[in-house]
Amino acid sequence: LEENNEVGWGWTLSQEGISNYLVVFLTLLALTLYLSKFLHQYPRVGSVLPEAGLTVIIGIIFSFFIAIDNKSDEEQIDDDVNPVEETLLGFSSTVFFIALLPPIIFNSGYHLKRSLFFRHLTSITLYACAGTAISTIFVGLMLYAVVSLGWSGDFNPSFSEVLTFGALISATDPVSTLSVFQQKKVDPHLFYLVFGESVLNDAVGLVLFNALSKFVGIHDTMAQMAKKSGAIVIDFAFIFCGSLALGVASGVVCAALFKVTDLRHTRLVELSLYVLVVYFPFFIAEALELSGIVTILFTGITVQRYAVYNISPSTAAEADVIFRLLAHLAETAIFLNLGLSVFEGDGDDLKTVFTLWAVLACLIGRAANVYPLTFFYNSCVKRLNSSKDIATRSCRTDAESAVTIKHSLDNTGIYIVKRNTADMLWFSGLRGAVAYACAETFPDANGNRKAFISITMAIVLSSVFLLGSTTSFALQRLGIQTDVDEEQYMQENKETSFSHFQRFENKYILPLILRDLREDVDQNDKKELLSQFFSDLDVSDFAPSSYAPANREASVEMRETGYKQHTLEVEKTHKLNQHTHSSMFDFGAETWSIN
Repeated sequence: LEENNEVGWGWTLSQEGISNYLVVFLTLLALTLYLSKFLHQYPRVGSVLPEAGLTVIIGIIFSFFIAIDNKSDEEQIDDDVNPVEETLLGFSSTVFFIALLPPIIFNSGYHLKRSLFFRHLTSITLYACAGTAISTIFVGLMLYAVVSLGWSGDFNPSFSEVLTFGALISATDPVSTLSVFQQKKVDPHLFYLVFGESVLNDAVGLVLFNALSKFVGIHDTMAQMAKKSGAIVIDFAFIFCGSLALGVASGVVCAALFKVTDLRHTRLVELSLYVLVVYFPFFIAEALELSGIVTILFTGITVQRYAVYNISPSTAAEADVIFRLLAHLAETAIFLNLGLSVFEGDGDDLKTVFTLWAVLACLIGRAANVYPLTFFYNSCVKRLNSSKDIATRSCRTDAESAVTIKHSLDNTGIYIVKRNTADMLWFSGLRGAVAYACAETFPDANGNRKAFISITMAIVLSSVFLLGSTTSFALQRLGIQTDVDEEQYMQENKETSFSHFQRFENKYILPLILRDLREDVDQNDKKELLSQFFSDLDVSDFAPSSYAPANREASVEMRETGYKQHTLEVEKTHKLNQHTHSSMFDFGAETWSIN
């Protein structure tokens, strides 16, 4: 290795230097994964020390030793930043957005339990869309007021910068909280409000951040931004709606492809094509200058809704594991990189006074969107109840649980958000890797990028360790129901009729997309498929027309070295195994208990 290319620890720009980087990073990643085993083995420890927190700690410790070594070799280090070191020991936003974020977002959408997610879709969408916008505006206005009053110390960002910062810091990442929710089996209403809101919130926050960041350095004042508010709204709506449509279309095309082309006899090809959907729609959206994140989120939701019924059960199970694996490795790598970045920057970049105000603004901004929206939503439900004579009943004997209001026409459940549920929803607004990655791409027109990176890192670390580690305590103090019996809950809350969308879906969409609803399929097989597809409905009275049984085909079993011919029959695609029909508390991460 040439001495003039060496940058501490023997890392250089050469192939050997890159190998050294990868060896060190993969060693840290393996160490993190191994130590996380003890958090799952001892749930009490895991409820106090989140897995994300453990990962960050390991990164911080190693980053500290690197900083000491670099200081000791300061005279030998060139002023130029080693791009390999910046990528592996810093936090590369390019690697994050292109390689790591798509599988995380796709996996979240793919593992949304559709019956519960769509049941709470109105409230989830309200919190994720309107709530993110409210939080962005509130944080931006509050921090701008602090700057205008001269209370921000020596840091004076423009209005467009604090508003853009408000958008990135409104992106929540409650993975630590959801892990505790999963372990304790909390009230499913609360679980899916937090899970669903966090999934959509990231998408909305990223689109809003990109829309606002275009004006930094060009239209910095409040008056200039006010004049451009219409353009911002139009840009946001166009990108979000276009990305949503592309994501749904990608999922439908994927389902139609596997319906038209039967790949069950070549399962390696089937699995390979199915897994490509994690990235392919993302890059199409980016090429069209849409939001790849929004696209891949709704691709995951749509693929799980339709395409999974057109592939063999073994492929569905294997793909499920692959999606979880990619997401888990990506999320672990992100938090590890976040920890490694702690000692990367200059300590002067951390604007302490402004950071404290930003933390306060995040907490108040979260409250400013959760509680008013909860009041508004509950008021609408009560008004609907009084205007349409809706009968009410309690879905839990506990006074603090959600109340279900049943519509007399279609029996669609509408859940009032109780006070303790709203309190826990506010508490679950942790900031994570998405916010930090946005900070890394923060527009540097005014030279404040490094400062916002340091501020965001401080907020992320404080939320992960302070809020994430006290989730169990908060659940207990707020009286949130835990240890919910899943089977009993789903049985008690099973609907008895189709919603308007489900009727449309059953009549027009499913016959075009699902293979086993074609005309040569047996009547009982079709009924079995529909009972699995509408698992939250009682479809015992559904009477499809009679079909002749489909012919059986020969299958090919997948092996590591290729294909091996057998005389076994092809598995019926809709007979999905237990792994596909997962727990209602499954959010695509590692489960806490294994039977």
